[in-house]
Amino acid sequence: MSRRILLTLLVLLACRPAYAYLDPGTGSLLIQGLLATLAAVSAALAAFWSQIRRFLTGRRRAKPEVGGRDGDTPRS
Repeated sequence: MSRRILLTLLVLLACRPAYAYLDPGTGSLLIQGLLATLAAVSAALAAFWSQIRRFLTGRRRAKPEVGGRDGDTPRS
């Protein structure tokens, strides 16, 4: 474990500046990606909400009853 820490410190101390340039559009691109991800997740949750709720509560879908106790057809 101490070897990992020592190696990490050596790598961090040996780094030189990159002099990289990030234009102003980079921030808006990151925000746009985050908003698109949130929209996709919310759309997926909305599409499958009843199935997700049923899974979390442990309820099963009720089977439709075809007939009465004797198998007769239901009366109108």
